[in-house]
Amino acid sequence: MREIELKFKVDDMNDLLAKLRDMDCEVSEILSQNDTIYVSDLNHVESVEGSIWLRVRKENEKVELNLKKQSAKIQESKEIEFEVSSYEKANQLLETLGYQKWVVVNKKRRYSKYLNYNLCIDEVERLGSFLEIELLVDEEDKKDYISDLLEIAKTFELTEDNIVNSHYDTMISQLEE
Repeated sequence: MREIELKFKVDDMNDLLAKLRDMDCEVSEILSQNDTIYVSDLNHVESVEGSIWLRVRKENEKVELNLKKQSAKIQESKEIEFEVSSYEKANQLLETLGYQKWVVVNKKRRYSKYLNYNLCIDEVERLGSFLEIELLVDEEDKKDYISDLLEIAKTFELTEDNIVNSHYDTMISQLEE
């Protein structure tokens, strides 16, 4: 699958949640997500085409292992994820394979859906509030959906000025420098 997403900084989370309710969008309960991000080389963590990040995510009691491979466009990546039984063993596996722990991202996430778009409503420790608008399409589908995502963002009174062209892990890493 190909994931296309835009991330927007949200100034007023209560206002966004009210807009979603007004649009009859169901919003999930708050989930705690703790992500540990791994890279092959701590000296090369920039987001360039072909970059790979591995993530172990603990979401309440569920644990996932995830691989993201950056495409040529910053808003797109190839993603593979699956559930694993142990957070500790997944981290141990990646370290044994030689991957290096880069950053930890802690956030409170709610999910929603608008039309065929997935919405991730995030409150990220140390970074603030965000809305991610995501679309998953087949690898063969080469359409550029960015303008579609921007149209959806307008529904929530978000503009290109609110776009954040960085990943949470990168932003946290920059705070730690």
